[in-house]
Amino acid sequence: MKRQTLQIGSALLATTALSSTAIAGSVTAASDTAQQAASSLTPISLSAQVFGGLTPEAISLGPATWNFDLTNSLTSKFTLELRSSNSDFVTTGGTVEIYSESGTTLQAATTFTGCTVQTLTDRILVQDCLDISSNSGAGIDVLQISGIIFDEANGLATVGTSIALSGAVLGDGSAGTFETITSANVVTSVNSLSGSHRQGTAGTISNTSTPAFSTLAAGAVTLNLGSVALSAGTSVRGTDLATAITGSVTNIVSALELTVEHGVLTDVATSNLVLTPGAGAVSATQTFVPTTTAGNTASFDVDVSGSSPLGSYDIVVNFDNSDAISAWPAGTLTVAYSVGDAVNRAAIANSTGGLASLTRGGMSAAINTAQSSTGAGTTFNSLVRIVNNGTVAGTAVIVVTNDADGSTLGTYTTATIEPGATLQVDIPEIEAGASITPDGGQYGLAVSGAFTGYIQHLMFNTATESLVDLSGFRLGTGTNTP
Repeated sequence: MKRQTLQIGSALLATTALSSTAIAGSVTAASDTAQQAASSLTPISLSAQVFGGLTPEAISLGPATWNFDLTNSLTSKFTLELRSSNSDFVTTGGTVEIYSESGTTLQAATTFTGCTVQTLTDRILVQDCLDISSNSGAGIDVLQISGIIFDEANGLATVGTSIALSGAVLGDGSAGTFETITSANVVTSVNSLSGSHRQGTAGTISNTSTPAFSTLAAGAVTLNLGSVALSAGTSVRGTDLATAITGSVTNIVSALELTVEHGVLTDVATSNLVLTPGAGAVSATQTFVPTTTAGNTASFDVDVSGSSPLGSYDIVVNFDNSDAISAWPAGTLTVAYSVGDAVNRAAIANSTGGLASLTRGGMSAAINTAQSSTGAGTTFNSLVRIVNNGTVAGTAVIVVTNDADGSTLGTYTTATIEPGATLQVDIPEIEAGASITPDGGQYGLAVSGAFTGYIQHLMFNTATESLVDLSGFRLGTGTNTP
């Protein structure tokens, strides 16, 4: 089996085993030009953001240096022809040095003639190489080509796209092909920066708080909706294929815009939304106060010009501890990046993640048109049946409001309702327990309990001694209503 090695700088490119019918090389890495070390190839990771803008075709990569370790120790005149995929070559520059090998160690430059370098847009020709060393049996084992520059590599704007090198070692005249160079990736584009999103734990709104549903579980009045963490990830290089930018990404982005979309921003109980920078983040805490015109969207702008954007950013909502909090489905957090300096011409793609939802705990239901004990209530008596179909006992809280203007009149707490049991209370009992003086109007009743269940609104006509179920007439609906 024969082999050939291809190396860019100190980065290993690929490894390819050869069949007995095709003379093709494998690729190994070298820690320096004096030692060949067989290992796995990792192509250079180039920042994909160096491409984009108006004229990406004008961007050049390099110069860089490659070593070509030939399978055979060549003593006949030959030409090395190289081609690249996903790019062209810049037609200036290009020098060559020749080495022999002893085992895996490179020896001093071999005495040679020819080896002129001709760089075309679609190929590089190292022509008419011939060893003229006085050392008997010596030959050309390694060609080191430096000053090679790529351009027209627009495809590298797409993350994961690679530039690959391939080619052949051609004999002089009719000698044919001595060896082939198996295609190997030498440069692969990656994102210079990545964002990982964390969705916060869903909040449970307490139906036993005072006022009812004004806090979350355990009396909390704040909820972490989620966060985004920004990291540099894989080591990446700039257009010179040499300067590493890992850990210093100040030239990649100049600003971040975090956009929150969540129904909780329209909740009357929401005081504000806070962006809290975590460890490593450079921005100060920012506070967004919802308004009637803002809807369900809030934006935070983080200026990172001249600094690193790496770190985490938490999105926290604060409630006023007095108004009832509504249930809301999960929201979204989108991060948009503004491009930094002229080297990184394209912005990093937006990233999006989920934000926590809010649910109400236990039973939550309501009815309207409940008659007071005076006026129409002398003939039409309202009765409230509360059913506990859960597994734990608990009391129910009834908040009584004026059905005409929504103002709160009082609160009544029932006796304990056992699992599977039903409790029926009438309006006079609710009025007395809530210290309400009836005025002949109608009530709205918001009923909640620390158990699963539902309520029924019954109307008893004392004149006809008939009973009507008005449960369909509610102030609202919920998962615990029949």
